[in-house]
Amino acid sequence: MEDLKGTKLHQKERQILKELDVNARQSVTSISNKLKISKPSINYNVDNMIKKGYIKEFITYFDTNKLGYTFYNILVKLKYMPKKDKGVIVKGLSKIPNVVWYCSLTGEWQLIVSVLAKNVGEFSGYLEDVLSVLKGGMLDYTFFIVLSASQLGYKKIHSKANGKHQPIDHSKISEEEPIELTKNDKKILGILANNARMTIVDMARETKMSVKNATYSFKKMEKEKIIQGYKPLINVSKLGHLWHIMFLRLKSCPAEEKEKMISFLKSMPEVCYVVRGVGSCNLMIDFHTESVDEFEKMKDKISKGFNRIIAYERSVLVTEEHKCTYFPGSMGKLSYSAKA
Repeated sequence: MEDLKGTKLHQKERQILKELDVNARQSVTSISNKLKISKPSINYNVDNMIKKGYIKEFITYFDTNKLGYTFYNILVKLKYMPKKDKGVIVKGLSKIPNVVWYCSLTGEWQLIVSVLAKNVGEFSGYLEDVLSVLKGGMLDYTFFIVLSASQLGYKKIHSKANGKHQPIDHSKISEEEPIELTKNDKKILGILANNARMTIVDMARETKMSVKNATYSFKKMEKEKIIQGYKPLINVSKLGHLWHIMFLRLKSCPAEEKEKMISFLKSMPEVCYVVRGVGSCNLMIDFHTESVDEFEKMKDKISKGFNRIIAYERSVLVTEEHKCTYFPGSMGKLSYSAKA
């Protein structure tokens, strides 16, 4: 696979994409001042990257634990089926309100489905909904509960010397009570979830709120760290990279050993996401690599350094990401749909 420099992205697009990955909500003026590129040129290049499919949309990361929700990740083995039948499953999953992320895979599992639920009982109901959509197409499934997640940025678009891509740590389960949200807060979250660059004025207009009230809700949720950050949702394959996910089950070992391993994983340039879990999986790691060979080398590094605590490892290749949001649909319908 080609490196980023070998893609059809030109220099200005690469520079702008890096800035958006640092903070997708920063203004055109801010990006213009940093890069010394005119504002019309920035707008043109952002629109062009959207049209070419490099940027799918702009995501807002929420601390779902503060909202009272926990992630449950379901791994599914599917029977062989025509593409048409897989399309029916994909469409069916999109109708389940708290299915917030799902991807098609190749490997031991063919589907990963992420559900947001307030408790195990609520998850059980959503699991039944998912299984109903799968019907006779499923061979087996397993799931794990997400304890915490760290989005490390699309490191492949940053130079190794660039430390700007600060991690977004979200969804960490804690004993804290969820923050009580107003109706206005929920409206803002619902609109901002997949439209991170939307202006306050547009938020107010779409929610039929005053600019003052919209600003208040938005600023309050940033201050309370309900809103964690903003990033572009990038089509990794368009940049010439492969997206592998590794699932690890760990042996019983001292907490220090696990922390050492997690720190090592987070430091790897190829790793963009690290999820801690309990259940069938203890660690889920997302890799962006330029080839299968590069990914295998990453696996070897991990194995050599931590094979003493790894009980089980499985890897899959993501072939298509169908949906990604951090807003549980049960909180209210998304009333705004942007082109990107």
